[in-house]
Amino acid sequence: METEMSESEDVRIEIQDNQPATNNVNHNVVREWVVCIQGNETTQRFERKRQMEKVPPLLLKGEKGGRNRRYYEPSVVSLGPYHHKREDLIAAEKYKLITLEEYRLRCKKTMDSLYNKVFEVVYDARKCYIDGSTDEYNDEKFNRMMLRDGCFVLFFIECIASQDNMLMLNNEYLGALGFAHVARDIFLLENQIPFVVLKVLLDLRFLDGGEEILKKFFNYLNYGEMSTKEENVLNNKQPLHLLELYRSYFISLPCSLGLASINARTRQTCWKKVDNADEDWNYVKRNRSFASVTELKAKGIFVKCTYDESSNEDIKFHSRCCYGELELVRRAVSSNSKAIYLNMIAYEMCPHNPNDFRVSTYIRVMKSLVIHHDDVKELRNNNILLHSLGRDEEVVKMYDEIEAPAVNLYMFNQLRQGIEKHCNNRYKTWAAELINVYFSSPWKTVALLVATAILFTSFLQTYFAIRPLPDDSSGDIAKLLRRCIHFKPHSPPA
Repeated sequence: METEMSESEDVRIEIQDNQPATNNVNHNVVREWVVCIQGNETTQRFERKRQMEKVPPLLLKGEKGGRNRRYYEPSVVSLGPYHHKREDLIAAEKYKLITLEEYRLRCKKTMDSLYNKVFEVVYDARKCYIDGSTDEYNDEKFNRMMLRDGCFVLFFIECIASQDNMLMLNNEYLGALGFAHVARDIFLLENQIPFVVLKVLLDLRFLDGGEEILKKFFNYLNYGEMSTKEENVLNNKQPLHLLELYRSYFISLPCSLGLASINARTRQTCWKKVDNADEDWNYVKRNRSFASVTELKAKGIFVKCTYDESSNEDIKFHSRCCYGELELVRRAVSSNSKAIYLNMIAYEMCPHNPNDFRVSTYIRVMKSLVIHHDDVKELRNNNILLHSLGRDEEVVKMYDEIEAPAVNLYMFNQLRQGIEKHCNNRYKTWAAELINVYFSSPWKTVALLVATAILFTSFLQTYFAIRPLPDDSSGDIAKLLRRCIHFKPHSPPA
């Protein structure tokens, strides 16, 4: 049967979209990632299933990845199901029973009340782990694991923060060397306890929900002392685990995820310039390193320690008239810092976890700045880098062995462009060379003035030797000097 249609008839064909929700979800996911990378705080987040991921396998490949493998695995204590029942960590399992009893006594609660309180969140805690990793534990066994591990972590944090003598129990059961590795183990990506468990136990022990002891403990890790930074730790955050909470405090974020270091007006102007550049999508050009601390100093860029972290800026660069200033926040580096940095970077590399790669960007900047022990010395002298690794060469080695596969190109490129623009200005670099070479110390300044005076007098001697004064000029000069000596100003009329 054939049907004829006139040219005036409208033909309307509707194709039903069977996946409108999926497309909408994908756009939301992409938008969320872009907003985080550009440094904005997202108010409406895509509801994804966030879990405690394991270390991405790609981080363990290669020469450096193989050497760093041990920094992702616990040395003394296992927390959670991922490394549970390891025979080399059995000593800590016995010590967990001691810390459980000590924490119960401090809470002034019965063991049953602690168990029941944690059991209220056991379902949410189980969902935080990768599917299948908790199948061998029923609710009772899993709840006991969460209770023991949570009390162990919080007992250690409280003893460090309050400088409690009970901290010596670690030496008794784990030894001095084991005690030194506990702070490292509680920040491993695969060794985390869901924060919902820790929050329940903190509320039972502290009226402020643990705000004060967490602040002191994090300040101890960041600065080597208990109280420096006044910003609160929790601020109604809902972190997935302790590592995420510490990361947000380390980079001075008012929320747990996704706020970068430049204000909106600066970002709009800078991004507009960058987006129009040829290297906008050239990853190699935008990701290239810049000069080290000593090389920047030779170009007139001096490092400066900033104690004000209220602006949420870890690194700031200012190009002045004749010099530049690179402001860096003060950080303490210890034997545990490498493991903590690597695991924060591993957390940022995990899927389903939009963030702005702030820690990775910070490490990449430090890798560029620190390539020689003189760079570490310069940072030490300016009170920017405090380390307990013995030699400065160990700090250089630590940063060299830390891989930061991805960085926030918006932030890193802005900093790099500002430094390169300053270094390419001949006037500023010449002025910096003059200051560095001849005015870097009082003795060099005096030597320059003396040399200038000698040069000037030599010039006068040479000039007058070639063109001597007339014979009668000496008498005129003498008369002029006598007048100056005997000159008396006229007294004003009465």
